Amino acid sequence: MSDINNENILMPGDAAGNYDEKWTKTFDLQFLILWIILFAALLIYTIFFDASLFHEKAFFIRMCIKLAIMMILSIGGGLICRHYCNTDEKGYITSPKNSWFKVNYTRKIQHFAAYLVPLLSPPTAPLGILPHLWESLFVLLMFLVLIKPVREFSKFFMLQFNSLDRVEDRPNTLKWIILGNILPGLLIITIFKQVFETYLALPALASIVVFTVAIGDGFAEPVGIYLGKKKYVVPSWNLKQRYVRSYAGSLCIYLFAVLFILLYKDLFANPYEFWIALTIFPPVMTFSEAFAPHSMDTPIMMLVGFTLLFTICAIF
Repeated sequence: MSDINNENILMPGDAAGNYDEKWTKTFDLQFLILWIILFAALLIYTIFFDASLFHEKAFFIRMCIKLAIMMILSIGGGLICRHYCNTDEKGYITSPKNSWFKVNYTRKIQHFAAYLVPLLSPPTAPLGILPHLWESLFVLLMFLVLIKPVREFSKFFMLQFNSLDRVEDRPNTLKWIILGNILPGLLIITIFKQVFETYLALPALASIVVFTVAIGDGFAEPVGIYLGKKKYVVPSWNLKQRYVRSYAGSLCIYLFAVLFILLYKDLFANPYEFWIALTIFPPVMTFSEAFAPHSMDTPIMMLVGFTLLFTICAIF
């Protein structure tokens, strides 16, 4: 686009801020309070309405294992960042703008883990919306330990934060990834998995959307940065700044949407559902990503994708 070099447009590697502000005046404190409230509400509800879940020891052990897997992956991403980038005295990444390596690459490790690791459950896992909510709360715990007072106190957690802290998102990295990505994304997945399970008896069909978003959008950013020659811009949350995406990155969404429709072909009830989904789903997912604001593309893609796929399967 003609205004790609406008000063209000942030390119990958452009520093947008820092973390000098006191943490009690930032989203970090709000996130801590929110998680405690959600935990208390979920605990009370489970005690009074489905206490039998607490006897599912294997379920909670699996959640802890999944949390450990996510942490290991984020530590790996942080080690990669530390290998290619310098850090300041507090441990934050200082990556030159012209460096070939960007935190944007390792950030997608978190993207994969947050949405794909919870899917690693055996057929005997408890069904229903409550187990999904507990798993979502554990995913949020993975990010809660990265708030400012914890990460600046512990090199272990700072290393994990390094793997997702895009400099162009500062000082809103956690705020945007939680409120604009993880929290609404997990909520949408939980609701629609229950909808697919209840009304279509096909909860696995929801995986098409999850995989398209987690893997397709996961590859879109690094592919766009490395190979994307033609760019376009999207707004930020506050509409004061804009961010760059590429047509090559958006093409990843389309290709992975086609791939997962094909891989899950046998789950469609009839050929009409399959061919309609194969024709409509990939371009709709591509356009929903292309027009979504920066750091809000995941929940928008999921909402659009789940609604579209459910509608196709319910009508045809």
